[in-house]
Amino acid sequence: MKKLIYLAGAALVMMASASCEKKADVQNPESKKGMVKTVFSAVSNESKEKTSISGSDILWSADDQVKIYAGTSTTGNNFTLTDGEGTTSAIFEGWIAETATAPYYAVYPSSAAQGIDGSTIKYSIPANQAYVENSFATSTVPMVAYSEADKSLAFKNQTAFIKLQLTGAGTIKTMEIASAANNICGTFSVSKTDPTAASTAVTGAKKITVTNIEGTELDASEAINVIIALAPANFAANDLTLSMTATDGKAFSTKLGGFTVGRSQGKAVAINVEFVTQTTGEAETKDGTMVKWVQLWENGPKWAEYNVGATSVGEYGGYYCWGGTYENGEGITWMDDHYTGSEDIQGGSHDTAKNLWGDKWQMPTEADYRALIASCDVDWKSESERGHGVAGLLVKGKGDYSGNSVFFPAAGYYYDGRVDNAGSGGSYWSSTPFGGNNAYYLLFDSNGQIMDSFNRHNGQSVRAVLAE
Repeated sequence: MKKLIYLAGAALVMMASASCEKKADVQNPESKKGMVKTVFSAVSNESKEKTSISGSDILWSADDQVKIYAGTSTTGNNFTLTDGEGTTSAIFEGWIAETATAPYYAVYPSSAAQGIDGSTIKYSIPANQAYVENSFATSTVPMVAYSEADKSLAFKNQTAFIKLQLTGAGTIKTMEIASAANNICGTFSVSKTDPTAASTAVTGAKKITVTNIEGTELDASEAINVIIALAPANFAANDLTLSMTATDGKAFSTKLGGFTVGRSQGKAVAINVEFVTQTTGEAETKDGTMVKWVQLWENGPKWAEYNVGATSVGEYGGYYCWGGTYENGEGITWMDDHYTGSEDIQGGSHDTAKNLWGDKWQMPTEADYRALIASCDVDWKSESERGHGVAGLLVKGKGDYSGNSVFFPAAGYYYDGRVDNAGSGGSYWSSTPFGGNNAYYLLFDSNGQIMDSFNRHNGQSVRAVLAE
């Protein structure tokens, strides 16, 4: 039986008196000083808040846990299901302080509990949510409960839901959904005494990744249902972006929005997926920046939109990788080692772009640059032709890739404490060594482009490609 986790309206009722528990503890070798083993009952005898996703009853599963806080204590205790698996009522057992008194607060599942802070209780909506066929993972659906005086706790859902009804062809590899304006996952806080109140993001995030979905095959006639739990929000038109890749390397992206989903509400969206060859996209750097990449020919590398260390292609300086500086004045060698002029620089890592931008990026090879020149339309553009005061090399794809281009600013090179040739030419490191202390690089100006080698102690620009 599949578990549906709509726990809103469940009640927890104290089942055993403290005196009985104390007597049991005397005979129980697991007894804890100052603590009493306590039994709570979770029942569903109140009206439940239903969504458009499911009208089924609550079904508890083995090893379900809730975290309960008592009185003014900010330390919660885990209570584990001991009876009632697969039913709408269950018994939970755990330890609680002998001096514990109402009010009681609780979070389900216990893994979602993030503590109590003043007048609020904190919970988490995970940024990684496992795909479960026609359902969703337990940890994605936090509930919060409160009782002022007695020992019954009514849980209230804290999430909204989007049900993606996917049809099409292809085998899914990755999937994520991102919001441009709303925090849809992360840590949130809600009033301890009113779990139905609006929540506030504490450390919110705007992207949810669906895990455990690789290998799921789409069908043209029967929808695959992917249910994602997220923070309630008013999503403007096109605020949400659903991005998917297929196992054959193709991609699909579509915009969603123009609707509101409140707490314990769901929105079903029918989507026909058509995977296509992906020639542009974005990838994240290690500091969280999203950088656009462009593919310029079939099976070619995916080139970053701008140079490593650069914040704008409207500048000549600040792009250099040793010798010298990149943007913040920090000396970095071609191999990401600090160079003083005395140490042996052979060996080590050649992936400077990876070191600066993270594992998704790497430096182009000599072969990448040679293919770039041979496979694309390559034109020198003066400052006036570029229209924003920056000369350089404009590289455009051909055929199916003719709409894609990458611009290489003529940033010159850094040598002997100064920048030379800025505005007149550009030089870009490859990751391919040549001889002892040299490496191949792309050199260009208004007269053309060549591959040459240069001593790695000199500073040149670095352009990254997406690591496959």
